[in-house]
Amino acid sequence: MSKRFLLLLLVVWNFLLTGAIIWSLGRQRVPEKILKEKLKGLEPGETADAGDSLVRPDTTPIPEARIAYFMMDSVQKNYELVQESAARVRSEGQRMEGNLQREMQKAQARYNELVAKDHTYSTQAELKADQQEVEQLGGKIQQLQADLQEQFDHLQARTLTEIASRIQEFLEEYNKTAGFDYIFSIQEAGQIWVGNKGLDITPAVVKGLNDQHRARKAANKAAK
Repeated sequence: MSKRFLLLLLVVWNFLLTGAIIWSLGRQRVPEKILKEKLKGLEPGETADAGDSLVRPDTTPIPEARIAYFMMDSVQKNYELVQESAARVRSEGQRMEGNLQREMQKAQARYNELVAKDHTYSTQAELKADQQEVEQLGGKIQQLQADLQEQFDHLQARTLTEIASRIQEFLEEYNKTAGFDYIFSIQEAGQIWVGNKGLDITPAVVKGLNDQHRARKAANKAAK
C-alpha cells in the first residue's frame, strides 16, 4: 500500500473523528446541567428567551404593596415536572449520542476497509476516489452532529418554555385568591436579600405546582 496514501487517510480521519468524539462526550450530563443553570435565571412571566417577557413592566408606585416570594432553587429541586423534564432531555440526549456512535462505528469500519486495500497498483483516479470517500464519511458524521445539536437545542428550549409557562399559569391562578401585588422569584446567593421570612410562599408554590402537574398527568392518562 502507498504509505503516502495511508498517512493522508490517517490525518483526514483522525481530524474528523476527534471532533465527533469531543461532541459526543460533551453530551454527557448536559441536559440536567443546562436545565438547572437556565432555570436559575427564570422569572415568572418569562419564556426560555429572557427577552420575550409575557408581562409588561408597570412603573406605577403602589402604596403598602402586598409582596411575597418563593425560592426558585426549591422549585427546581422539588417540582416534579422539572425532574421529569430533565430525565426526558437526558434520555433523548443519550439516544442522539447512541445514533452518532453507531454512525461513527459504520464509518470507522468502512475507513478500515479503505486502509486495508492494497493500493500498490491503484491508479491516481482510484486513490482520489478512496480519499474522497473518506472525506465524505467524515462530512456525513459532521452533518449528523450538527443536526443532532439543533434537535437537542430545540428540545431544551421547548422544555424550558413549558416549565416557565406552567409556573406562570399556576402563579396567576394562585394570586386570584392570594391578591399579592408582587411575587418575586428568589435564588440562593442571588441579588435580592430577604428580610421577612414570613413572606415566603415556597411550600405553597411547590405543592400547588405538583398538584397541578399530577392532575394534568391524570387527565392525559384518562383521555388515552
